[in-house]
Amino acid sequence: MSPLPSLPESRDVVRRAARSLRARTAAAASAAERLATSNGGAAAQGGEADQAAAGTDTDVIVPGSAGYPFVRTYWGLGRQLLGRDALPRSAAEVRFDPEVLEQMASATRRALGFSVLTERLLAGDPLPKAQVAAVRAMCEARLVNEARALALSLRHHPEGETALTVSDGVVLLAAMGRADLAWERFSEVDDTVLATLAPVEAMTAAMSLRTAEGDDRAAAIAALAVADPAQDPQVWVELAGRLVVLGRTEDAARAAAAARARAEELPERAVQALDNLRRWIEPEPAEELPAGTISVGLISYDQPDVERASRNVGDYVQTLALLGNLARFRGTRFTGAGGLGELATEVQGRVRPELQLPGGDAEVRLVEVNRDFSVGDQLPPDTWTVVFGWHMHPSFQVRYGMPYHPHVKPLFVSFHINDLGLLDEETLDYLRANGPIGCRDWTTVDLLLSADVEAFFTGCLTTTSDAVFPDRTPGDGNRIVGAVDLRPRQARKVADSAESVEIVRHDGPEYRMIGLVDGVRAAIDLLEDYQQRFRRLVTSRLHCYLPASSLGVPTRLLPPKTGDVRYDGLLGMRPDSPELLGMRESIRALLAGAWELVLAGESEDRIRAHWREVTAPLVREARERLAAPLDTPLEDFDVEAAVAAVRAGSRRYGPHEVVVEGEVTDIAMSTDANFRDIVPVALSTLVENASGPLRLWITTREVGTAYEEWLAESFPEVAMTFLPCDGIDYGEVSRMIKHITVATMDRLLLPEVLDHLDRVTYVDGDTVVQGDVCELARTDLAGHPLAARSSFVTQALHWRNAGNDLSAQAASDLRRAMAARHAYGARTFNAGVLVLDLARLRADRFSHEFVPMATAYGLNDQDVFNAYAGANRAALPEQWNAWPTYDRVGEGGIVHYVGSGKPWLDLPVPECERWRAAAERFRARRGLAPA
Repeated sequence: MSPLPSLPESRDVVRRAARSLRARTAAAASAAERLATSNGGAAAQGGEADQAAAGTDTDVIVPGSAGYPFVRTYWGLGRQLLGRDALPRSAAEVRFDPEVLEQMASATRRALGFSVLTERLLAGDPLPKAQVAAVRAMCEARLVNEARALALSLRHHPEGETALTVSDGVVLLAAMGRADLAWERFSEVDDTVLATLAPVEAMTAAMSLRTAEGDDRAAAIAALAVADPAQDPQVWVELAGRLVVLGRTEDAARAAAAARARAEELPERAVQALDNLRRWIEPEPAEELPAGTISVGLISYDQPDVERASRNVGDYVQTLALLGNLARFRGTRFTGAGGLGELATEVQGRVRPELQLPGGDAEVRLVEVNRDFSVGDQLPPDTWTVVFGWHMHPSFQVRYGMPYHPHVKPLFVSFHINDLGLLDEETLDYLRANGPIGCRDWTTVDLLLSADVEAFFTGCLTTTSDAVFPDRTPGDGNRIVGAVDLRPRQARKVADSAESVEIVRHDGPEYRMIGLVDGVRAAIDLLEDYQQRFRRLVTSRLHCYLPASSLGVPTRLLPPKTGDVRYDGLLGMRPDSPELLGMRESIRALLAGAWELVLAGESEDRIRAHWREVTAPLVREARERLAAPLDTPLEDFDVEAAVAAVRAGSRRYGPHEVVVEGEVTDIAMSTDANFRDIVPVALSTLVENASGPLRLWITTREVGTAYEEWLAESFPEVAMTFLPCDGIDYGEVSRMIKHITVATMDRLLLPEVLDHLDRVTYVDGDTVVQGDVCELARTDLAGHPLAARSSFVTQALHWRNAGNDLSAQAASDLRRAMAARHAYGARTFNAGVLVLDLARLRADRFSHEFVPMATAYGLNDQDVFNAYAGANRAALPEQWNAWPTYDRVGEGGIVHYVGSGKPWLDLPVPECERWRAAAERFRARRGLAPA
């Protein structure tokens, strides 16, 4: 890749370029807005335009038809962004093509991203600051490769290396979510420079370390940035929020004051964020409760990062359900600031007579416990709180709300873990100490059991919502179908001709700053509306589907993904179904027993002992389920027939007769027609740097003997055997990565195909081998079946994602099987470079036991290796599988171009020059492969 051209020294040239670029992006934005408007109008009318918007193959849309405004805007935008030759000369001849629309979007993002550089230079920023701002904008526009190309292209500027280091940190944090790697970059730069170029990103990365040293460094960077009068006041708002999370309240106050002094420069969202911070920067003192008063916490949803605070009324539906369980006790008297006492008393008056409980004669002071930032709350000691719901909203993406405030005494019911970043060792110890943990879904149960946390299934707390509502009495003539948080196209399909559709939203900005009391009242109004006014509901929201079903409203759930972890154990619920009734009564019984002891003023030890006693059978049931056989049948895969076919078609080339067993290094690769020109480049680097004789085993698809002969002649000193796998069918591999082909699956058969070998080293074709592969092949496996480099992803997260597009049963089975097999915390590994103990894999019946999983669950080859080995592997040093996207690549080892950015494509890929140099050397000697 040639570097970007150097910036012109002439300010006039830069100014003209900036004007042109801004004009282009403004026109694109205007056209895109017209396109969206026209598309929306056409879609509403249906017909041809609706089909065009969906990307179907349609006839040309003629002037005057419903879809013509959309098509004309699409045509004009395409010719402006992609060039006049990209689309026909007339709008009347155009056909909608979603790929062309994506090209338009990409061109617009690129233009907007690159325009930032010139705009910042015109504003007087020095080049490093302008560069980092442009890289940041490109990351926001998902232009990761372009961001890195810009950073690399300016590295020879006097300040280019520093800007490159900071830009690299910004990319790793903003585009890849790798705060740890980002800090590795930032920590090499002086704090003064970080405070000027990227204070928010540097502070965020330092905080992610969760160490005293990291927190101190984060605060130091923030202090320097706040003291800089040239800094953008929006940055001060961002820093103030992070300082609140760090507990540096005085520093946060200084940053907030600096921002308020320049409030006229702040956009509305920054002003809102600043106002949101007041409650933590200027906190009210903690209450001192009268003797005998019991403090009870109600989960609320505020936090310093206002963009991560709840904007979903479904959260308040959960708090209402919890309050309804507490308010069942007739003798309880409620107080609480901000109207909490009055709210609880009102809910107490709504409880159905048959669900009211005697006793509970106590004064209860209700306090808010913010789910995501309770450590910032002013709470009385011994605040008993039932913890429930979705925990995945870390403040500024770095700090989760657990462990809770030390004054909180938690009991966990209907608990769901969605973001596994929550489960660090401190949080796991907290859950162990306060268990057993009642979980909303079975996936969370299995996850916690694999982490040695006692857990059991409760289902969802919102199934108890009916406690504070009367029986359903809809009118006989009711024909309204509620479409809750469905897209308009979905909503149009949910009703028949005799029904009308009304769209309802659970998610919206009006709920973000609503507060707990008003939020719960909004939940009451919403559920009353559902119960009394709608004939039925169709929704994608769990906290519409379950509470509405509990209230007797027929509700159909449309999960965004069939195997979504949130629904494991919660599907198939209908009003008055045994499953729903059983879940509801079980939750009520658990909570009634616990609240009875809390309201009686029993000691924590007594309450904890009771909780362990009543949940012990449920924990035992969960453990038995985790170990039980799976329900998903594994289809037969005839390994012997596949192996026989491969062996029968195998062809040998090169000096096999001189191979000395014990001295030769066996290497395996895979290729097909797509990689016919790629694999030879990797092979050439492998052979060039080997210190001893090699023997190569290549699985192939769609390559003929002419190609094999050409490749063998290119390396006459290497004994090669080609193993054709064209006829082998692994079923639908739904998890096949976009830039990978099915040819990589064939290596799953190597233990059986190469049954005369005890060890082989596998190397992907998208590599440059810089070290001695013979040394790699001698890696000590220390009793493990393979050696591989660890990835950044945990096994738990990997299998969570793998199940998303499966059926609910298959997804549950896959995750359960992997939770039982692999202890929590184990990381996955990248299978691009492997040292394999073939004898061990054969002894473990790897091909027979795990290839069928690929068919049953749509797994790719890397999935299968991870399912088999998990943490039972030797750690391969990173140099033997270095990833330019993340690593600083040195000499030696193997450079592996993971991901979609391949060096042979017209993309700015880091370290692409290494591959391109190797390709040039090889092709100068041998040319391209024969067709």
